[in-house]
Amino acid sequence: MLVFTAFALVVLVGFTALSIDVGLMMTARNQLQNAVDAAALAGASGLINNGTDAVSNAIFFAAQNTCINQPVQISAADVSFPTSTRIQVQANQQINLFFAGVLGMPTTTVSAVATAEIETLVGTKKVAPWAIPYDNWKPGDTVKLKSGAGDPKEKGFFSPVCFPPQNKGTPITGASAYYDNIRNGSSMTIAKGDVLLVEPGNMVAQTKQAAEDLMALDPDAKWTDSGIEDSAFPPGLSPRLVKIPLWDNNFPPDPGRNTVEVIGLAVFFVKETTHQEVKGIFLEDITFGVRGSGVTFLKAVKLVQ
Repeated sequence: MLVFTAFALVVLVGFTALSIDVGLMMTARNQLQNAVDAAALAGASGLINNGTDAVSNAIFFAAQNTCINQPVQISAADVSFPTSTRIQVQANQQINLFFAGVLGMPTTTVSAVATAEIETLVGTKKVAPWAIPYDNWKPGDTVKLKSGAGDPKEKGFFSPVCFPPQNKGTPITGASAYYDNIRNGSSMTIAKGDVLLVEPGNMVAQTKQAAEDLMALDPDAKWTDSGIEDSAFPPGLSPRLVKIPLWDNNFPPDPGRNTVEVIGLAVFFVKETTHQEVKGIFLEDITFGVRGSGVTFLKAVKLVQ
């Protein structure tokens, strides 16, 4: 009986290890996977700046997660780049087991890997009602988002446009709609190929008031060589970041209430406004929207593994 009892105890401990320690390992694996998923997505967002921030972003966001109450720590050696648009993060975590130690396995190592990529967007919501001609900007360039006296190549077009696009509904004209669209952005997706109705007036008063109201939402934010600093909002969420539709500067609209076709999208940090003009700093940004290719500077990240 003692022999059978001892054997039964060993089997019982084995089943205990299976039920408790295996459950612990599965929990650890899920937590570690969540950590590397977050690290990969954060790292992919860093690819927007030629990859300079990708590794540091991945390491930082991995450390914001825990695996069985232990911080997840990875190093640059755990981050790789399968392609120029993809980042892969792997992590290993040793955890202490409870009952399996009786069977000679006091610890085990769980592993996880995640791959994320960055893509271009050709359509998004919350677009400002200014359409500007595409130029070969570089991040940090100051760009005129709303013209004052008009640019000769724009043939008197001061930048204001109406939403929704003609191909998606009936454009709403007038100063009130224009003001609301500056403050809140478009309620529907504006995408490559959309046809926007031009607002022929200069819209001076509405432009000045709406732009000043927008800047007042994040008054201390400023642009430096390192990017946006002193913002009261998390990265990428300052209300002074506006998404702008672009048109081909070889095909400016004719004077009057005509149309422009959207060839892409760009994002700008609203820097200043004068009596008639609004100027912004060109940059690239991560957001949500319709994926595709074209003249666009909006990006999205997604997990691919």
